[in-house]
Amino acid sequence: MQIPNRYSIRESGSEKEKGLSCLEAPNLSVYIKFGFSIPAPMVGKAVAGTIYLDGVAQSGPLLDHARQVYNFDHHEGCVRLFTLATCEQVLLMIKKGLDLCSREWKIYANDPDLDTVLAIWLLLNHIRINEQEAIRENILFPLIRLQGCIDSLGLEVKPLTGLPPGLLNQCQRIIDHLRRKEVQIKKDGRWEQTDFLEYTADILQEIDQIVYESKKLGKLLGVEELARVNLSDTRVAVVLQSDLGIYEIEPQLKKIYGGTIGIAILKRSQSAYTLRKVDPFLKGDLEDVYEKLNFMDPAVKYRNMNNKWGGASDIGGSPRENGTRLAPEEIAKACRETFQSYSFIQRMFQFPLLAASCLILFFIANLAAFYWSPGKWFNRPGLDALISDPGTGFSIVMILLTSVILTCTSNRRLWQFGIILPIGKSWWFFLPFAILAGFAGGAWMQVPRTDSPTFNDIHLLSACVILPFVSEYLFRGVLHGILSQNAKIQSSVSRYFISWPNLGTSLLYAFCLTFLPVFQNGTLDIFTIHFKPGSVYFSALIFSISLGFVRERSHSFFVSYLFHLVSVVLIVYFPAILMHIDRMI
Repeated sequence: MQIPNRYSIRESGSEKEKGLSCLEAPNLSVYIKFGFSIPAPMVGKAVAGTIYLDGVAQSGPLLDHARQVYNFDHHEGCVRLFTLATCEQVLLMIKKGLDLCSREWKIYANDPDLDTVLAIWLLLNHIRINEQEAIRENILFPLIRLQGCIDSLGLEVKPLTGLPPGLLNQCQRIIDHLRRKEVQIKKDGRWEQTDFLEYTADILQEIDQIVYESKKLGKLLGVEELARVNLSDTRVAVVLQSDLGIYEIEPQLKKIYGGTIGIAILKRSQSAYTLRKVDPFLKGDLEDVYEKLNFMDPAVKYRNMNNKWGGASDIGGSPRENGTRLAPEEIAKACRETFQSYSFIQRMFQFPLLAASCLILFFIANLAAFYWSPGKWFNRPGLDALISDPGTGFSIVMILLTSVILTCTSNRRLWQFGIILPIGKSWWFFLPFAILAGFAGGAWMQVPRTDSPTFNDIHLLSACVILPFVSEYLFRGVLHGILSQNAKIQSSVSRYFISWPNLGTSLLYAFCLTFLPVFQNGTLDIFTIHFKPGSVYFSALIFSISLGFVRERSHSFFVSYLFHLVSVVLIVYFPAILMHIDRMI
């Protein structure tokens, strides 16, 4: 019976370089480029999970277990007469327990002669070799020994292998069979122009037919790995594709990935995925992963709470109605960010950078307002005065600069920055808190001194409308969205808590309102209240935290702007309303 072809060539890595992989070892990728070599000093700088084969690394054999970098070679930096060939070195390391399951490995070769191809085959088939599944060891081990001896010392030393004549002749026939294509290509002078990945895949398949017993092969451990990320506690999350269901494939995943598999994400169709928490002792559960995926997924956007990622704490899946629009790499990224813990120091390092950016924004906008002189653009005197006002220039420049930051950071995921229609109703609960904190000095407004504010005062009305929008667009929109990329926030159905994005933007808002001159509130002569900086900061902090709750539970900064607008309008026009009521009475 024919052994199924388990080898494939696909693009992998950020540079989309073509690599060879095996369905039963999806975490191993083989890259072959003729003449490729690494100088000895660069070998010491190789990334973890690197294996060099047979001449790629210009240094001696290397077993760096600490960095997980290996060079299986018998050319330089060794006594060739006493050094095993590459395929024999690999076989011994596998039988001695080389862990090839716990991480991704990149294997580099530069000339796929039989010694190198056999080494690649051993690495890609390490699971079945260790578990002795369907392997004809009586053929494989003598074959490796004979090829290693020939490659190192030549044909004349074949008797030194100690193999019985019958077995020696059998292994020699196998070697001749596996090398016949190589010999013919080199004879024709086409070796350097050969597609080495295709060539190697063909030879690996031929080795399968020779070494495996098809009747004992059983089910293939075949999965295609689409993405992989590291989680905490030395565990990994893997996005994969297979014809089997998640429960059927789980035992095989433990064979492929050993004890490192934490979360498995099975791609069932182009837009449907199943999530499975494989390791029951993994800290955390899938509930937090669902929340992160719902935050990221354009197909969800929290618009339809019935069409979202969800399920139990140990198994769940993608939105049922329309599926997901996330790529496998993005799903894996969501798992990593969910289980990645950010220390207080890390957050405090991010906050000053954000604060500095914010202050630079205000400095540029204030400078632009100082030189703002658009001239007479309209025939209506009231509108001319409004456009020419430096406060209008400040607001326009702030909106433009904030939009630039949004464009550079949003990656077109505007809903993550609150640019979406609101949902839910629980946020109405915070309106009284926002109004009270606004009256206490927490709202941002710049109004001229006047004894009688009127509703037809276009300048006063603009000051009430534009500045709150500038504030909410910057703090509850863009800055909150930046901080929420690596932090958990509330949703319309979550429990109540003060998130780091809410607290961070509130601290920054309160500081700006209290200490920046451009932020200082104007006062109305008929409604004058004098506040000390401490009370202003506290009021602004409460006001901003209340608006942060509104922003997160509605998923929209437009609602926080509405609350800010209502607070400012009430503060400005409350005396006029009282006077109007008094006249009516």
